[in-house]
Amino acid sequence: MTRWNASRVRRFSSLKRDEIMTARILCIAASLLGMSVGACWPAPEPQDQPIEEKAFGTSSGQSYTAPAVADVALEIAISQFPSGYQARWAMTKAGCADGAETSEQAMSLQGRLVKFHESVGTMIQGKRMTSRTVEAEFDFVGEGEKWTKSMRFEMSPNRQQMTRIDLADGHRTQYTRCPKLMAG
Repeated sequence: MTRWNASRVRRFSSLKRDEIMTARILCIAASLLGMSVGACWPAPEPQDQPIEEKAFGTSSGQSYTAPAVADVALEIAISQFPSGYQARWAMTKAGCADGAETSEQAMSLQGRLVKFHESVGTMIQGKRMTSRTVEAEFDFVGEGEKWTKSMRFEMSPNRQQMTRIDLADGHRTQYTRCPKLMAG
């Protein structure tokens, strides 16, 4: 390396260190300014109406209270069911006791799959319409046949009931969440 190149590299590396130090100082100053400005804003007013709370049981038999979920518009593309939807669902609580492979009342939502008694659908594309509503198109396989079906899943505010709506004919089916020990 020539003498001219060596001094140029040293100057460049020292300039680089100065820029990094300046950036760190600016970052610290901005965060301190942000904290002090935020402290000057008035605190938000408490809500006039209390948040509705729902009590429901856990798999251990204990019950606890959780706030109801607000229905907020989202319209987010998804490739699998959100975690709150992934469970075994049955048309009645008694349907939860039936075996997963034999129950004609049960539906299971797992990842990209919706499983019924004699068919399985794989999500092709989906959209989370609101915080409690998912719409999706599925490729189904069952009983030696293949077909495509679009459905909407509407979760209740307490997340213990769900309505499945066939978007082709509007048919609605009500489900209740099965306990985790019976999920399948």
